[in-house]
Amino acid sequence: MEPPVRIPRTLGLTDLILLGTVAIVNVNVVPPVGGFGRATLLLWLIAWAAFFVPEAIAVLALSKRYPGEGGVYLWARERFGGIHGFISGWCYWTNSLFYVPVLLVYLAGVLAFAGGDRTAGLVDNPWFVGTVAFGWLALITAANIRGMGVGKWINNIGGAGGIATVVLVAIAAAVARWTGTATDPPLVSGTPFDMAGALGVMCFAFIGIELASTMSDEIRHPARDVPRSIVITGVIALVAYLLVADALIALVPAGELGSIQGVMQAVHQGADAAGASWLVAPIAIVMALSIGGSASAWFAGPSRIPFVAGLDHALPAALGRVHPRWGSPHVALITCGVISAALTALSLAGSTVAEAYQVLLRSAVVLNLVPFVYVFLALLTLDTARAFERVAGAVGALVTLAGIIAVFLPSGDVGNVWLFELKMTLGVGVPIGVGLWLYWRARHA
Repeated sequence: MEPPVRIPRTLGLTDLILLGTVAIVNVNVVPPVGGFGRATLLLWLIAWAAFFVPEAIAVLALSKRYPGEGGVYLWARERFGGIHGFISGWCYWTNSLFYVPVLLVYLAGVLAFAGGDRTAGLVDNPWFVGTVAFGWLALITAANIRGMGVGKWINNIGGAGGIATVVLVAIAAAVARWTGTATDPPLVSGTPFDMAGALGVMCFAFIGIELASTMSDEIRHPARDVPRSIVITGVIALVAYLLVADALIALVPAGELGSIQGVMQAVHQGADAAGASWLVAPIAIVMALSIGGSASAWFAGPSRIPFVAGLDHALPAALGRVHPRWGSPHVALITCGVISAALTALSLAGSTVAEAYQVLLRSAVVLNLVPFVYVFLALLTLDTARAFERVAGAVGALVTLAGIIAVFLPSGDVGNVWLFELKMTLGVGVPIGVGLWLYWRARHA
């Protein structure tokens, strides 16, 4: 199936590496899972080996077997039929609708440090957070409507900013250890339930290499460049998460790590130890560029799912329209922008910024892991799969299912377990239910 208007091929190898880096290396997920002492580093290694490696094998095998725009939607549709393809693509897309607001809220929290101690308190101000979030969402929507030739530069700048953030945080930790101001964390901290929930979030953190496959028709040489970008991005992601996790362990005492401002806490303490507090503001700006690029990548990539679903008549056909001048799926992008804005506003209404952040993040984790059950089952049942690919499919499917279950386990700081489980159930069940209703309507129109 070809789009009615061919989308320009504008993405090269460097673009794919930076896209993968900005999509995967999201330091905002490290603080919420950083309170387990030195065991945190082992958990990151387990998540990489048990999820990312099977994910990479699956993406390479399936993108080769089923090339074309759509990624996880296309693979599940071809292997298991239209309804399963829709569920996979719908969950992948609706995850982004939750996760983009997560990144927008985090972006505002980091920018609050750009003015130093005078503005750091704005991290808890919903009006400041809302202004930054809605402003950046409008910018990335407009840029991506202009086409990936324009939108990719936000991703690329964000990828470079992400690498720079990791390097700077690692340097801050090294300075603290050199000056003797680093903390002495325990080997293991936290309960097994907390660690299990954290492992699910860590698996979620390594999702992103499949984004290129959702835009396969926009890559200049997909057969050559996608495999190379996956290998390079995988190494970058593992090293980055280990460095940031290690820095947080060294710089922020256990129990004091904030979910939103955690990385900037570490930077602040490292800069103070080095007698260079003036570095906090420029580092906050670099980190904000990284997070802003991540938001753009997770906004643009999953928007191709409703675009292709519109072409398939699994969703309203208008979503499959391509801009006559810029060649972008502009209706799908505008739809994503409106829904993301609504979810951002809803999450900030009547709750603290930190509470909104946690609700959005956990809902996004479950919704984004569902398509990977299909991805790994597709690899496992592929008739041309080799033995190691079937092993990767089995391991990936088991780890993904375990991760979904683990995210529903309440952490130690949950006050009302029943309310927590209700929010999680509604946060996952309602989007899936709405999607199935829309699918039924489109099929019976």
